[in-house]
Amino acid sequence: MPQWMSQEEIVKDTAVFLKMQHALCGVYFWEFVVSLDFEWSFITGRKKLNWPMIPYFGGRYITLFTLIGLLVSLDVTTEVNCQALYTFLAFGGQAMIGFASANLAIRAMAIWSQSRYVVIPLSVLIAGHWAIIMQGVVVKASWDPVQGCVASATKTSVLTATFTYSICLDFIVFCLSAWKLAMPKHKKSQLVTWMFRDGLGYFALASLVNIPAAVFISLHLNPVMDIIFNVPAALMSTILASRAVRRLANFSSATPSVYITNPSQGLASRTDDQATTGANLSFAAGRARARGVHVQMNTFTVNEDASDFATKSKVDPESLEFDGTRGTAF
Repeated sequence: MPQWMSQEEIVKDTAVFLKMQHALCGVYFWEFVVSLDFEWSFITGRKKLNWPMIPYFGGRYITLFTLIGLLVSLDVTTEVNCQALYTFLAFGGQAMIGFASANLAIRAMAIWSQSRYVVIPLSVLIAGHWAIIMQGVVVKASWDPVQGCVASATKTSVLTATFTYSICLDFIVFCLSAWKLAMPKHKKSQLVTWMFRDGLGYFALASLVNIPAAVFISLHLNPVMDIIFNVPAALMSTILASRAVRRLANFSSATPSVYITNPSQGLASRTDDQATTGANLSFAAGRARARGVHVQMNTFTVNEDASDFATKSKVDPESLEFDGTRGTAF
């Protein structure tokens, strides 16, 4: 078993830590560049900016600037203001985790159609998460001519609490989302089927990636091993949450759909522009064109002659029933 506190082991762990941070920065920079088309869709007006996108862009750009600051702190060769740099890094690293959990929680609120029984508890949990995050911003750092910027005092207990809280919050969000999507009345919805196949994977992984960071902080093997998984956990949470936001937004805006229900046949398969002719004519009251809104509508079977159809058939406005996925699906 390694002697974790030996100088030789710390030097080796430090070399691994430095290489890992550079590799992770490269991963996120690539992720950032390949997803810039999402930002462009807002700039060009193809997508409408609304309040749930604030945590998305906040997490996305705070992560970018934090990683740039991290590279500066690792590679700088001339003296800089280490206290200011490390304070920003402490805030940015904590905020990355907070924004990632908030993005996933907002997705759960949307799945539950903004039900106050879900929105209020999750909002309280998010506020509590950020209260802990702000406690971890206090850090002391100084310049060392040999090692560069060195952190002389950090709150490891707060970091442990942050990651543990994130694990619990993300797990609650995952359970709420899975519970809602597992309800029988939603099983044949295209969006729900997609969420089971793909979307829930983001929720599950986001609740797991923080576990190694919390475990290693608690073990106190050595100063390097205490923080070696902090950046990977925060970065993976940000990437997973951001992808969940983008995929749901792109799904909602690119594939407006109508789910047609026949009172005598139950839920039928999805149709976009299907027309049925003959004695039994089933029709939808309209097609949902609004972005991010999925409409479930009852159909009507008309047995009258085609000549009487236009004058005798009327769409009951109360037959329009919004699917539980509407919320803020954007």
